[in-house]
Amino acid sequence: MEKLKPKAVIFDLGSTLIDYLTDDWFEVSYAATQSAHQQFLGSGHSLPDFEEFWNQLEKIKDSYREKAQKEYQEWTIIEAVSDTFKVLEFDNNGHMAGEFFDLYYKVISEKLYIYDDTIETLNWIKERVGTIGLISNTFFPEEKHLEELNRFKIAAFFDFKIFSSTFGLRKPHPDIFSRAVELAGFEPNECVYIGDRYVEDITGPAKIGMPAILKKIKGREYPEEMPESTRQISTLSELKNHFDI
Repeated sequence: MEKLKPKAVIFDLGSTLIDYLTDDWFEVSYAATQSAHQQFLGSGHSLPDFEEFWNQLEKIKDSYREKAQKEYQEWTIIEAVSDTFKVLEFDNNGHMAGEFFDLYYKVISEKLYIYDDTIETLNWIKERVGTIGLISNTFFPEEKHLEELNRFKIAAFFDFKIFSSTFGLRKPHPDIFSRAVELAGFEPNECVYIGDRYVEDITGPAKIGMPAILKKIKGREYPEEMPESTRQISTLSELKNHFDI
């Protein structure tokens, strides 16, 4: 397969540069929500028992997920918590959902780690290509991810960053990739996208003519009908095998 000569390289974030799946996601989310709920009760807030709260929150999150899957419109955990407070007739002064989320996200944040070859790979690309971008599907506020990028000392590598929670649309919607190309300042075929999900990160860029590379995650299911021509890596350091830069 002919090697790529990109003028810009654009990365996904979660499971590509930083690992968000150190544990089962459902269990982590459950524990994070339970921790936030307990701390709210400890602060004197009158919330229903946890299971009632959790079930209502999950019901609302499911409705957001369904719409996102059909229309690619992004949602946020804060919106889902705010809606849950309203349904449960909790006194939401406009700040409570954000406060709850901060307690929730603290548990998530403690489980994140950067891959061993992330910084080395970003350095290698930055020296040879120059332009590096980021597109991330996320229902977390952008500010949390910016904190993560600073925490892991990789923020300075990126010339632009697009988070679906801010942009409003999520991958694989072509508009989010078109915006990245616009920010990069090159044509789609002069950029390369790297991500860990086939539909979002391979078929999405393809819609605008951008080549992409799939970082396959061990244990994750991928489509059986995935074309043999799909470029694949298992670690970021393997990108050197696909680039002529």
